[in-house]
Amino acid sequence: MQTQAPHEQPTRIRLICLACSRQQLEQYRQWAEALSEPVEVIAVDLPATACLDSVDPDESSHALASALGERLEPFLQHPHAIFGQSLGAHAALALAQWAQCHWPGQTRHLFVASCDSPSVASGGDSTPLQVPMTVLYPPGSLPAMLGWNPLAHGGLELIELPAHAVDGAPFNQRIVRIFHTHLGLLSF
Repeated sequence: MQTQAPHEQPTRIRLICLACSRQQLEQYRQWAEALSEPVEVIAVDLPATACLDSVDPDESSHALASALGERLEPFLQHPHAIFGQSLGAHAALALAQWAQCHWPGQTRHLFVASCDSPSVASGGDSTPLQVPMTVLYPPGSLPAMLGWNPLAHGGLELIELPAHAVDGAPFNQRIVRIFHTHLGLLSF
């Protein structure tokens, strides 16, 4: 096991959070305050990058991932994890697939929440991820989440969320603990 000298900074890992609304951007700012070193939150405003209302996830995910990847290249070149919820979850998957091709080994984890699994058979990118994936889902929707499995060659963790709103305090506390557990371990 490798140990750090006391004067060395811990390896930093960036958590790239894809926001589809101002509310999610605010939520990610709260996470940035709650998460401790060495996790740094990078909040990305997806509507500023692409009009999500007109994006067909199966047809446009590659174009969106490419546009995001080019803008986020300075962050994707180094250890990072990606998070997306609701509409941002499919964008997070596409970005993780893009990053895996362009910066192999730098994506350490993909987190998605409150989004059905993509339909691999519907023409979307079916490139499996070689990183662990954590899927957070609302009660009663486990069958719709099992479709993430063929894409998760690095391991799949399914976590059922409480029946509270996704932007509520219990969700924020729980997700921060999950990030601490997964990302804190990656930095040593």
